[in-house]
Amino acid sequence: MKTKLIRLYAAIVAVMTATTASLAGTYVQQLGYDAPDGNRITGFIYQSEDTKKDAPLAVLMHGLMGSSLYWLAEDNLMYGDDVTAELIERGFRVVALDARAHGARIVDDKPIVYVKAARRGNSAAYEAMITNTVKDYQFLLDKVLKKYAKTKQVLVVGYSMGAQMGTLLAAQDDRVTHLVTMVPPAVRNVPAVSPIRFAPSINIPWLLITAERDEYSTGKQNAELIAAAGRAPEAVSFDSKHVLPAAYVQTVEGWLGQITQ
Repeated sequence: MKTKLIRLYAAIVAVMTATTASLAGTYVQQLGYDAPDGNRITGFIYQSEDTKKDAPLAVLMHGLMGSSLYWLAEDNLMYGDDVTAELIERGFRVVALDARAHGARIVDDKPIVYVKAARRGNSAAYEAMITNTVKDYQFLLDKVLKKYAKTKQVLVVGYSMGAQMGTLLAAQDDRVTHLVTMVPPAVRNVPAVSPIRFAPSINIPWLLITAERDEYSTGKQNAELIAAAGRAPEAVSFDSKHVLPAAYVQTVEGWLGQITQ
């Protein structure tokens, strides 16, 4: 585990150097906490020299087989770095974690093993991975909001599995004030952590981006998710598969403009 953490830190330093070249005055700090159950939490906090103590907080959640570095690495296929750059420019303090069994937190099995087991009817490991990662984010909020007690806005942003977890977090933690989810998978085979189960409890401003040819959530399932929401989300659909086109970033930017006026 120590070796993996060292590699993660080296990767963050490398990414930080590339990122700060385009955003002068910004810096990344590695996060490391022990969760209440003893599992080591890894991730980062990203802000600029001008970020205010009461700045809005953006909580970022990556997808399956990814890591927190998805939100920093330049030129990744899902444009996570562009979303992060927009948040920093708008004055957000940005935090992200590695999901359990992802990034530096891979211990034995890779997460795809949990997914395949769930498809065969054994969903316990996958369910635990999701629910415990959501708890880790709540633990992170405890830490960050204690330090920055004047924070009034907490925006959760998630892509794919991260959108699934973001839905769960927003439904269960009233500190979350805004939600952006990109292509949340339906995961109806694991109902305990399926987004539709939690959608009725979401009553905050919500941008929900879906794909018309998504491999992991059908058009019908997307429509059901929208209909189930406690507060109707602003729903935008792209004619794409699960990997959205770059234009989705402009949709997120436009929505951020509305909530930060």
